[in-house]
Amino acid sequence: MQHHLGPNVPLIGIEGGRAKLSTPALTLDLASAQKNIQAMMGHCQRTNQSLRPHAKSHKASAIAQRQVEAGALGICCATIREAETMVDNGIPGVLITSPITSEAKIDRLVALHQRAENLMVVVDDSLTVAAISTAHEKYGSHNQLALLVDFDVGLQRTGARDAHAARKLARCISDTEGLSFIGVQAYAGHLQHIEDFDKRFKQMAGQAERLRQAVSGLRTDGLAPKIITGGGTGTYDIDHRFNLFTELQAGSYLFTDIQYNAVQLSPKSTQLFEPSLLVQASVVSTTHDSHAVIDAGLKSFATDGPTPELFDGAPSGAKYRFMGDEHGAVVYPGGVNERLKVGDMVSCLVPHCDPTVNLYDHYHCIEGDRLIEILPIDARGNP
Repeated sequence: MQHHLGPNVPLIGIEGGRAKLSTPALTLDLASAQKNIQAMMGHCQRTNQSLRPHAKSHKASAIAQRQVEAGALGICCATIREAETMVDNGIPGVLITSPITSEAKIDRLVALHQRAENLMVVVDDSLTVAAISTAHEKYGSHNQLALLVDFDVGLQRTGARDAHAARKLARCISDTEGLSFIGVQAYAGHLQHIEDFDKRFKQMAGQAERLRQAVSGLRTDGLAPKIITGGGTGTYDIDHRFNLFTELQAGSYLFTDIQYNAVQLSPKSTQLFEPSLLVQASVVSTTHDSHAVIDAGLKSFATDGPTPELFDGAPSGAKYRFMGDEHGAVVYPGGVNERLKVGDMVSCLVPHCDPTVNLYDHYHCIEGDRLIEILPIDARGNP
């Protein structure tokens, strides 16, 4: 038995196995997830963009492999740990989208570069460029490490503040031993969840113009970027309209959590993606007439977004309410006589997929009422 995949391994392939899961369990509907993978890949092909989806959403090398097999040219990672996991499981074209700045992590970056296929990383500071170059020389690396200038398009988290700073940093990279300037990253994370398409488009248009000016300056300097990467699930049908980005790094489309389910992702108001990620829980108490208690609470969901939504198994109109670390309530609507029993299963849509996934060790992949496979979330954690 594969004990490292948890207590539900004996249920794989058994009819009705889903209803017998030890809970709380993070479940992934395979059909919906694959549909989402294909839908985003098709969009990128139609709009002449490459797709380098973000692994910070799923944190699983097995899922990254499926995205690459579907046509993605590589994978984005937010942390050095995610990047190490992807590279060591054979994923090519890894782009680290957050600056790596500490000495210990830069050493890991250079070591990873020596065993990776087409590793890239963003920077936003000349001191980081110098530190990476020093480590590159110290470890005797022969191949140049490709760096992108991280350009701030309004998020104010990381990135060069303006076109002048971006051009100066690109020149610094180009002139530094052991490194090569390959492109620009511009991620407007603060715009992804604006629900109205037109409002989101208008704000992104202003930031795209700033990016265009920076790219124009780089070309004038003889530093034309080969890669211009950015975008997300919320702007996937916006970014390509500016004819700037060469690739898209969306991630949450795979799951379509509560937040993105509320966003008008397309001007046609049609939803290209469907929810695939759920938390399955068991009813553990029914001693109160107003609600039943399930075994999924604050430790089972990210709490930086909306409240989880009941997806199936609960009476129509029922609402979820947090009841502490280990528990949640299924609150019955007025006038409904249907009641849950101890042992019943309830599934919830997740509020924010990325940090919710980081709470679990495995995906329980389901088709209908069967547990098909269990995939490790092998890139979770923070070291």
